[in-house]
Amino acid sequence: MQKQKNTPQSPSPSSGDSLMQTFDEGAKMFIDLAQEAVVMFGIGITHLARLIVGHPIIATVSLYATYVFTRIAIKDSGHLELLHKSAPDFFTLKRMDWFLQFTLNQHHFTFLSLILFFVCIVLGFRLRVVRTKFIGIFTTAGLTNGKGDTPKLIGRNKLDKYRVQYVFDANGIGLSEFKDKKERIEAQFGMEIESVKMGKRPGRVLVSFNKQNIPETITYQKVSEEKVLLSDSFYVGWSSEGIVTQKISELPHMLVAGTTGSGKSVFFKQCLAGLLESTKHLQLYIIDLKGGLEAIDFKDAPNVKIVKTMKEAVGLLRQVEKEMKSRFTYLEENAHKTIIPGRDKKDRIVVAVDEASVLYMKRNKFDDDFKLSLEARKLADSIAKLSRAASIHLILATQKVDREVIPTSVSENISGRMAFRANSLQGSMVVLGSKDAADLPEISGRGVWSVGNKKVVVQAPLLEDSEIKGLCKRIAKEFEAKERFLQGTMLDEFDEEVDAESEEAVKKLMNKGFSDEQKNENRDQPEGC
Repeated sequence: MQKQKNTPQSPSPSSGDSLMQTFDEGAKMFIDLAQEAVVMFGIGITHLARLIVGHPIIATVSLYATYVFTRIAIKDSGHLELLHKSAPDFFTLKRMDWFLQFTLNQHHFTFLSLILFFVCIVLGFRLRVVRTKFIGIFTTAGLTNGKGDTPKLIGRNKLDKYRVQYVFDANGIGLSEFKDKKERIEAQFGMEIESVKMGKRPGRVLVSFNKQNIPETITYQKVSEEKVLLSDSFYVGWSSEGIVTQKISELPHMLVAGTTGSGKSVFFKQCLAGLLESTKHLQLYIIDLKGGLEAIDFKDAPNVKIVKTMKEAVGLLRQVEKEMKSRFTYLEENAHKTIIPGRDKKDRIVVAVDEASVLYMKRNKFDDDFKLSLEARKLADSIAKLSRAASIHLILATQKVDREVIPTSVSENISGRMAFRANSLQGSMVVLGSKDAADLPEISGRGVWSVGNKKVVVQAPLLEDSEIKGLCKRIAKEFEAKERFLQGTMLDEFDEEVDAESEEAVKKLMNKGFSDEQKNENRDQPEGC
């Protein structure tokens, strides 16, 4: 009889092994949750510390209120009674007696620690959700480094009702890449990006979003109702940050540039209207070499002089330069650094040039206005460099800005720039040093305001010609009623005399102009001529 072989059977899992497997899975889940809680607590407590530092008064009041409230809550063992009522089978009276061995301060400290822990967990969870959201946005927008990683959210700062700023660890991604992907990020996030700039710490990028849209049209009346002009100021426009105004004394010179139909002329005139309205003692000279047609709405104001010809314009600039030198003498004699109209009894002088290219452009030596144009460039250079202390300001408006139109020495001394839509990248670069003006939408009056290192997109206010005429007539009545007055006389004597220094400078410019043109003529001739 053959023996039967017993084949080994695989052991069936016992109830003990199954219990152990379940315990391992539970332990792993608990460890994962604990790790996640620690991570979120770390994120949350960092954000909480940033909030406390950023809002010290609110933080102090909130912390003190929390301390008082929790102290009152545990004073009569109210927290223990609440625990017992919430789960009487678990928190029995016997177990509650164990808690009574600790002091009131120990209970209070533990209670505050639990509150802090849960607050930090909530803050951390909230930031984690936002971080995950941004990872998805940046991935979709294609803003990743060589390893495929996206920028990481560090913090969030609410700037005001409409604006919020996010702080990112760039993760090896350059600032230019953020700007290149701006439109994609805006489309993904559903909010307009107001600014993208480097943070104080290396590798940090600050991105500011704005929920408020800039209107496509805004009237001067609406802007003036929202915000009253300070003295010696004008409206720049409506931005995502609110209404932007500018004191003329802080510029001191301004350039307005933009193509036909972009809103340049409207802004130029509303700027002058704002200065007329807000400046108590102002002499305004408008150089309009297109027959004075653009400036005709200002003619009724007694403190406005309109200049229509090259000869008168250069004569005016001579008088302005003389007045500037006279004021320097006054400052030296009185040990002052700057003319303050109210203190020194001298009017603020603004010279506004509409279409400055006509006045300053380089001309052929056979042009009748060749010499006048050279002198105008020389005088503009002098005034732009030195007139700030004398309370004399230049406002230049033009369709095109380059060395051929406005001297580089003049352009370099103009800190305030209003750039409307540019037809080319080069045009935008010349005015702003960036492509911002070329990226503007085709909305009349939409421009980029640049002063110092700050740039902001604005919608310039629309001021009708009839409103300018009404303003100037009202100003005329105020002069008649002696509610307004000038502290000096208007520069209305357009003297043709030129001092020796000015004459010598013009001669040098002429000689340089002749030699440059001769070189160009020789270069254009074929060899052998």
